[in-house]
Amino acid sequence: MNTSLFLPALLILHLTGLTIMAGTTIVDFTVFKTFWKHFDDDTEKSKGILAGTSKSSTLIGIGAALLVITGIGMMALTHGVFGEQLWFRIKIGIVLVLMLNGIFFGRKQGEELRMIMNNDKAYLAERVDQIKVNLNIFFTVQLILFFSIVFLSVFKFS
Repeated sequence: MNTSLFLPALLILHLTGLTIMAGTTIVDFTVFKTFWKHFDDDTEKSKGILAGTSKSSTLIGIGAALLVITGIGMMALTHGVFGEQLWFRIKIGIVLVLMLNGIFFGRKQGEELRMIMNNDKAYLAERVDQIKVNLNIFFTVQLILFFSIVFLSVFKFS
């Protein structure tokens, strides 16, 4: 098998997966900022803005799958040469934290917010304020993790 062709192709797809994940996260972050600007003034408008994030998890999932599959493919083609390097092990840990944070923290907050918005009953202002704080923390952590992954990939160390 000629790795000189497959390795760059996998790397391009790998970076595409990372770009999809990071780009979607940035878009979600800006959409949520817009959502919060309209939240108290115009419920219908804020519901429409929130609906704009409904497909985000699918895009992030596609990006994550592409990232993982191509990463495994590159490891197979290079016979795991990077697997022993400290920067790579740290990067893998960060990728796992990134994915788990998205699945167990970010998604939960978004679903709870959607449930509150779709419920006709009055919502608890304190709970909505806490979700806002939690989502700001979530997006900040995610963006720092993405930056860390790129940083480690560029400035490899032993």
